[in-house]
This record gives sequence, C-alpha cells and structure tokens, in this order.
Amino acid sequence: MPAEQPTLPLPVVTTTGGVTLFRYSSYDVPFCVESNTRPGRWHEVGDPPTQYWSLTPDGAWAELIRAENLTTEDELDQVRMPMWACRFPRAGLLDLTQREAQEHYGIGEAALVADEWDACQMLAQAVRPNHPGVVSPSAALDGHANVTLFGPRRKIDWRDHPLLARTSPAALVAIGRPRPGLLGSVLRRADPTGPPRLFDLPNG
Repeated sequence: MPAEQPTLPLPVVTTTGGVTLFRYSSYDVPFCVESNTRPGRWHEVGDPPTQYWSLTPDGAWAELIRAENLTTEDELDQVRMPMWACRFPRAGLLDLTQREAQEHYGIGEAALVADEWDACQMLAQAVRPNHPGVVSPSAALDGHANVTLFGPRRKIDWRDHPLLARTSPAALVAIGRPRPGLLGSVLRRADPTGPPRLFDLPNG
C-alpha cells in the first residue's frame, strides 16, 4: 500500500539557506545519540553518532530497498516503516556531488558509491572535525543525493527554530511503504547479503 500521508501538512518554513532531509527509521526518534556499533559508509565502529539522510523521499526509500535486499512488490506490501523529515542548515556541509570537491579531497564518484566503504570512512575521519556533514551521490538511486550528518542530534518540534547547534526540527511525515514502481530503479550491491532482514526485526 502507498505510504500514508501525514494528518497535517508540514508547515511552510520561510527561512532560507536550509535543506529538508528524509530518512526511514523503525525507532520512535529519527536521530542517533550513541556511538556507532556497526560500520557504515561514513563511519567506523566506535565513531560518534552518524546520521544518514536523503534529499528526497524516493532516495530514502531506495536506501531501505537496497539495504534490506527487497526485490518484489509483494515484499514492499509488507513494509510499514516510519518516514521522517528534518530541516538542516546548508552552511558548512561538504558537497561531494561537485567535481571540484571530489578532486580537492582525492575521491571519485565511483568510490563514493562503491560497495567497499574504506575511502569514504577515511575521508570522514579527515573532514568530521570541520564539517557538520557531507552531501554525496546516492549509491541506491541514480541522480539522487544523501546527506550524512556527523555527531549526535536531538529532535525538536518542526515549527521551532534551533537555539542549540545539536538540535534539528523534525517530524514524522508518513508510515507506509515505498511507492509502486520505485523498485526497478534501485541500484543493487554486487553481493547482496542474503534474504530480506526487515521482517525479522522487532520494529520493522
């Protein structure tokens, strides 16, 4: 079934210089506050919290499909996953979708979307102290981009303006499944890790 729409639309924010980000989460909060216990593209085990978001809802859903190796619409019909949105200031984000930034940091687009994460993890260690996060090409959906935020964050009401650097306005915007037709556009890992894990998770 298509993702359910929120009861009320998100209020229009008139401030400029920010981006709206999207992510799925089976928890009741959208942000991590503890150190990472499993590696990811932009962090290693033991690194401070690392928050993975997408610039579009399709990008976020594609990450779910890729991560859980979902391959049929019947499997997607079983998904009822919370989708969150947050507002984040654009200032300071390192935009690695730009060729100039890739050349400056010595990393190509192929490495940014590779199944092996070593190059991204090494770059994250170098830029984490000076940037709140990075914008990078999506490995799951061609033409889309993700935003990875470094460090712990705390959710505040969508209508509020952050007074502390580690707070971000966020809201639950839907509970549902990826839209029909997205499945065929998702880019797959060369060696998927087996059958879908999503339905084995307690909150999935």
